[in-house]
Amino acid sequence: MDKKLYQIDSKTGEVLDGFVAYVVPKRQNGFGKEWVAMAQHPMAIIAESDLNGYDLKVFFILASRLDFENLLVVNQTELAKRIGITRHNFNRSVKRLIDMDILLEGPRIGINRSYRLNPNFGWKGSAKNHKTALREDFKDRIKAAGIRGIYENGKPLEFDVDNQVDLEDYLK
Repeated sequence: MDKKLYQIDSKTGEVLDGFVAYVVPKRQNGFGKEWVAMAQHPMAIIAESDLNGYDLKVFFILASRLDFENLLVVNQTELAKRIGITRHNFNRSVKRLIDMDILLEGPRIGINRSYRLNPNFGWKGSAKNHKTALREDFKDRIKAAGIRGIYENGKPLEFDVDNQVDLEDYLK
């Protein structure tokens, strides 16, 4: 059986070589290449926190510089100048963001420090990798809290992002 595709001229009935195919272009995000997704609950945490204006300026300039998969490699002096604060205040704000678990510390890369935006707060990258990052962050927090497992009705709960246990309830 011949499984070739043909195009037929509707006026003459003639079978034409080849065919016209419409290839749908890859759908682009409505924001283009410069975007970051942020969860609503963390926005409320930030709004209700005691972060000051400098802290918020630092958070937003850092969020604007996120690389794919939430990586931040920053020159604090350069960014402090850009937002009109001293390097000392910039560094203090970064430390406050780390203390609140909004930022996670990474290794030094050359002379610059690196950070990651906590994937529970926001994400820039693929949805699949976001789920993986959330799962890994959850496991790391459970281990850091010294919890060996979470049980419900005598059965261990899986570390499943879709059925994720609220950390605030378990880590209190």
